[in-house]
Amino acid sequence: MTNIWSSATLLCVLTLILEVTDVLTVSKPIERACVIGAGYSGLAVARYLQEYGVNYTVFEASRHVGGTWRFDPHVGTDEDGLPLFTSMYKNLRTNTPRHTMEFSGFPFPEDTPSYPTGTCFYKYLKLFTKKFDLIKFIQLRSYVTSIKRANDRWNVTYMRTDTRDNHTEECDFVVVSTGEYSNPVWPKFEGQSTFKGNIIHSHDYKEPEAYTNRRVLLVGAGPSGLDLAIHLSNITSKLVHSHHLTYNQPDFSDSYIKKPDIKSFTTSGVIFQDDTYEDVDDVIFCTGYELALPFLDENTGVTKTGKFVLPLYQDIVNIRYPTMAFVGISKKIINRVLDAQAQYTALLAAGKFELPHQNDMLKTWLSRAHALQARGKRIVDINAIGEAMDQYFGNLTREAGVTRAPPVLTEIRDFNAVNRLEDLMNYREYDYYITDEYHFARSYNPRMGVPCPIDIE
Repeated sequence: MTNIWSSATLLCVLTLILEVTDVLTVSKPIERACVIGAGYSGLAVARYLQEYGVNYTVFEASRHVGGTWRFDPHVGTDEDGLPLFTSMYKNLRTNTPRHTMEFSGFPFPEDTPSYPTGTCFYKYLKLFTKKFDLIKFIQLRSYVTSIKRANDRWNVTYMRTDTRDNHTEECDFVVVSTGEYSNPVWPKFEGQSTFKGNIIHSHDYKEPEAYTNRRVLLVGAGPSGLDLAIHLSNITSKLVHSHHLTYNQPDFSDSYIKKPDIKSFTTSGVIFQDDTYEDVDDVIFCTGYELALPFLDENTGVTKTGKFVLPLYQDIVNIRYPTMAFVGISKKIINRVLDAQAQYTALLAAGKFELPHQNDMLKTWLSRAHALQARGKRIVDINAIGEAMDQYFGNLTREAGVTRAPPVLTEIRDFNAVNRLEDLMNYREYDYYITDEYHFARSYNPRMGVPCPIDIE
């Protein structure tokens, strides 16, 4: 078992213990909040800050709201030369029922399929932005490059992508809500640099047609890997899928070949751990993402890597400086958790409740870390909520009065996680119905196409 306590972790915690001050809590409304990112999380934060009367600005790097839910045909960089922050591709459908993804009090139209398309979900986000009149508080084309602590406030520096000018603004409270699907993980294998075919990450995948009659290798069987297997199996001349997931593999097509992990590349193909070989033209790494928070200065009081941010109280609040909050760092959750974190953050900024003393917040975090260690987990799991999700909702409700998410959402999540792997080709053809706060029903409802009843440009 890998010990949970890395040297960086120990240093961070010891520093907090030695330097903890009486900068206790946000117990009164602040003058101005700054929110980084206008994707799902940032929009949720904006809605609640507005509801609680907090003056705020959302800084969004791109020309659009919606974050990763907006399809962009560009690859690598957008029209302003920025790294492409969206990983959306054509024909995507959500892999969890929309009920678990809705903002509190803002449901999809009832006749929306339970697994809407990515395009439909983006329309939902645009409708949400319009409904709560959020766009006037969102400063587009403002690429945040630095957040520093200065004179008990936060200096937020950003570049205007239209003029390339840099600006710095002061904020009393800052919320980091930049998401986790923009910094792809690129594995490295022996001989990879000699391969003469094409290698991309699923972050840059756009549509299946580009792979018609091609020999394609997919690497990984997370959500993207399994989804692309469905998209490509009937269009490629050969689809090789390298992964070690145990699940009820469907009959994709005669051209589908399951392989173990990669051993090495050659100039024209791949050798696998079982010493078998396949010629391929294209490789798509479906190997996940890491956190990307390069704008956080060392004086912000948190330790960050591509795997975690710590120590955070309730997986939200920067314990060292409680006027900094993170929405969307948590892993193994549903979107509704992001909405709850957004409401908690806005209530804190508005002075609607008081945090515990820093020492107590640190003790709470340490207790969680020790419990994680006792279960044989590692430090990279420190931001994972997973099975404790329903309890997490309850904690936020008890402490801050956050609107309680019904336990049925956890039930839907858990059922879907199993059912998706049992019935990969058909699980999206069912519609879910919440019968009460603890129970749901579902019915088989295949459709021609995937209709979206939201009409907004």
